[in-house]
Amino acid sequence: MYRIKEIDLLEDYNKVKVAEKIGLHPDTLRKILNGKQECSKLVAYCITKYIDSNAEIEDYFKKGE
Repeated sequence: MYRIKEIDLLEDYNKVKVAEKIGLHPDTLRKILNGKQECSKLVAYCITKYIDSNAEIEDYFKKGE
């Protein structure tokens, strides 16, 4: 499982549209971005690539336990 490094990473984005684009419920996305919920590697990958297509998961997420 992966946890976001920087809280409110997508602060300037519409969370509902981002969640729709990557296939998550908006509340789930908010919990992940607020650091209250860990996510799978696939979700971390989708969020990372949404932010920056050249970035790696490790740029925005840290591996949890």
